[in-house]
Amino acid sequence: MEGAEKKEILIEERDGTGRITYRWLHNTKSQKITQVRPSHQNSIPTLTTALTTSTIAGLANMRQILYDAFLPIGYPESVTPDYIGYQTFDSLQAFFSTITGLLANRAILQGLGVGDASSSATYALLLTILKDGISRVATIVFAYRFGLVIEPECKRYRYLADIFNDSAFFLDLFSPYFDPWAKVLALVLAEALRAMCGVAAGASKAALSKHFARRNNLSELNAKEASQETAVGLVGLLVGSIVVRYVESREAVFALMVALVFVHLGMNYLGVRCVQLNVLNQQRATILFKHYLQTKRVLSPAQVAARESIVFWTPVVKDHRGEVITKIGFAKSYAHAMTADLKSARVRFVMPMYKDDHNQQSTEKGGQKAHPDFILCLCERGDMATVRILLLGDRSPMEANDINTLMAWYYATMLAHDRTLGSKAGNKKLVLGAISVDEIDMGESTNVLDFKALEEAGWDVNEVNLNAFAPRISIGFEDKKEL
Repeated sequence: MEGAEKKEILIEERDGTGRITYRWLHNTKSQKITQVRPSHQNSIPTLTTALTTSTIAGLANMRQILYDAFLPIGYPESVTPDYIGYQTFDSLQAFFSTITGLLANRAILQGLGVGDASSSATYALLLTILKDGISRVATIVFAYRFGLVIEPECKRYRYLADIFNDSAFFLDLFSPYFDPWAKVLALVLAEALRAMCGVAAGASKAALSKHFARRNNLSELNAKEASQETAVGLVGLLVGSIVVRYVESREAVFALMVALVFVHLGMNYLGVRCVQLNVLNQQRATILFKHYLQTKRVLSPAQVAARESIVFWTPVVKDHRGEVITKIGFAKSYAHAMTADLKSARVRFVMPMYKDDHNQQSTEKGGQKAHPDFILCLCERGDMATVRILLLGDRSPMEANDINTLMAWYYATMLAHDRTLGSKAGNKKLVLGAISVDEIDMGESTNVLDFKALEEAGWDVNEVNLNAFAPRISIGFEDKKEL
């Protein structure tokens, strides 16, 4: 090293996002380490400035402690931009839910016989056992029936979870005013709804946390969310304790419950509305593809999120009068694909074919058109039609290419919006086992889905949530031996 040996070395400490958090001055001679103050604080401090500096430093440290306790390390770079909006409304809804829960719990205690001399501990115990048993059964049944659809529709089920919970609160609230058997039924049904809420909320929160996590910090994200809910719950318990102390009349409790539930659901709705998922499900894909077919422009996740319906949506296409003209969906089985769901209608099987010179994701191989891994089952009668997607291949859902599934939904949407394409079947027919399939010429490459444009708009085309476990068929022949 040339020149005089440096005795003090400036050390900059950065967090996982590259942001400078501390600066240290290391004296190599005395081995003393001191924190470097900003340059504007290097002047000789007076008593007033010293107190001000100390106060500012204390507030800054307190703020950093709160950040580290309740927000992921590296915030905001470590999470998606919609994280803070969702968490803000989620914390507010948890606050109002805590107060509502206290009012409902008081009614539950009355329903169990607290304060009633004619009620026995055995009755309360048996009722508790019945409630717990029904709750466990409801958890298993709900998870079995809806487990696969919660992740694709996580925003919907996150909102429905609180509807289940608030419905349970109202049943708890009115249970003391029912006769004995109706009271038991109300409390048991409330417990079942609460169990459904637990499954829907837990699974949908896991899917949302996966979306928010940017730096492999999913576990920390869940831990910090638990800290946020705990802190908000403590404040809610404090306020709720005051509320239940002074609000006791039936009319006042009912009016307050209605107000709290509406505010609670409103906060939850606003929170879910903030989320901008970049993974396509059936609704987001339909919104995206409809706009793309009309304008050849790709909407961003934020633009699609603004057009999403949180609760009421089904995969249908409507005309200019708002009437349903086409239903879209995946075939539930081979027999389902073969069956016409409209009276006096027959099922036609079509396969989209197109000429594409630039899209790398096309089905063209070596300049020749190849067959995609799906068939569209078109059932028409008058103004009504149904388009079902029948996936081909013997691969498992884990091995299947999500891009092919995305293409299948795209062409089903195209066929649903422009049913005249169904009449443009070419002269070629494919025979796949017992199925005679018409080829539909989809035209030039302008009708091909541009996956590069989707990625540039912010969509993840390598992971889609359209219908991961839709059945796939492979066609073979069975040899029967004569006896």
